[in-house]
Amino acid sequence: MKNKNIKINISLKQKLLMINIIVVLIILIPTSFGILTLRSEANLATIISDFNQLYTEATRYINKDDYNSENYLNKLAAYRKAKMAIVDKNGNIIMKSNNVTEDHIDMEYMRKVFQEGVEDGNLYQRYNIYIGNKEETLFIWKEFKPQSKGIQKFLIITLTSVIIAMTILYYFISKKVTYIKELSDGAKEFSDGKLNYTLKEIGRDELQLLAESMNSMAKNLEEKIEKEREEERFRTELITNVSHDLRTPLTSLIGYLQLLDNPKINDEDKLKYIRISIDKSYKLKSLIEDLFEYSKLECKHIKLEKSESNIIEIIEQSIGESFIEAQKKDMFFYKDFSTYDIKISIDSEKIGRVFENLISNSIKYGRDGTKIDIHVDEDESEVNIKIKNYMEKDEFDDIKSVFNRFYRGDVSRNSKIDGSGLGLAIAKDIIELHEGKIWAESKDNIFSINIKLKK
Repeated sequence: MKNKNIKINISLKQKLLMINIIVVLIILIPTSFGILTLRSEANLATIISDFNQLYTEATRYINKDDYNSENYLNKLAAYRKAKMAIVDKNGNIIMKSNNVTEDHIDMEYMRKVFQEGVEDGNLYQRYNIYIGNKEETLFIWKEFKPQSKGIQKFLIITLTSVIIAMTILYYFISKKVTYIKELSDGAKEFSDGKLNYTLKEIGRDELQLLAESMNSMAKNLEEKIEKEREEERFRTELITNVSHDLRTPLTSLIGYLQLLDNPKINDEDKLKYIRISIDKSYKLKSLIEDLFEYSKLECKHIKLEKSESNIIEIIEQSIGESFIEAQKKDMFFYKDFSTYDIKISIDSEKIGRVFENLISNSIKYGRDGTKIDIHVDEDESEVNIKIKNYMEKDEFDDIKSVFNRFYRGDVSRNSKIDGSGLGLAIAKDIIELHEGKIWAESKDNIFSINIKLKK
């Protein structure tokens, strides 16, 4: 997984809180308007009570057709914000409040209002009143919206708000539930061993972080399993190659020891076989040490013990240890050092092993009577080392393979050369432990090993 430190913009908890707030507001705001609408509408019982009070007051003080009576009628109407008119049996208006514009009341229409429930947006009440000992009719009316319509409107608003809110909530929860199911299915894929399965990373909340963590876990687990398989392959291959490489010197050593056990051989041959047996034993010991060293390096059991060391001194020591072997092939060393004092922080013992292996290889595979070039220089951040030897011909089909364990180039030519085939592999592991670089080049029968070490 890409190991990112993703900042969660809005957490799942915050999202749920925000959704809940939005849902409540969607329901609350229209509902509040609906309640205000209901409250703003006149209450039927209250209006009728007001009309009854107006009638009572009218009968007390209005009993004749004169200015004072009409003036009082007008005040009553204004007080309750209603309209009032006294009419005769034909609908002619005898007196009225100032807010009444009509001069005549349609009695047939009023009959339909009271008997058939005709509505025109007003609430009417009818009373009998005596004007000058004559029974007339008092009409009181006022604009009125039936409460049932207000309730209907309120219910519609509330229901619509709830539907919208629930739709939003369902949409949000549905998306998250679907995503959680995808994560659950992905976890099942992982548990079934399909570690290459990748979960979609959606959003910027805890679920996305969970998906990222699960992908990372699966990738790390896959890498760990692959690493274990690789180590198992390495162990199997190592055992196979070790068995093969140990068999030859052991068989040879046993053969010479058996000859020494023969009482018929003379002293001169005995000494000869003893020297050969000792030589074989040292080579066997060297092979076992290489195998042990490489095994530790591959299993990452090596801990570097770094200190400030002069790299030139380490190279010079390795040259000195290999000088006799070089002389046997009439080879010599050409040293090109920019300075004899280049100090860097390294594990001097491990780096010394690197140069021992590289110089030993240069001697083994180099052409007799040629030189081994060793070039060292430095810049502000790195030390550059090149070790170059001359061969009969280019030995390597694939130059990148020279660092593989047990690789020996042209097997037909090099099968008789002593060694474990682990020298360059060990050198590569040690250089990489130092966070350095090592690579090989081969051109025009010249084989070169290049190394870069950080200061």
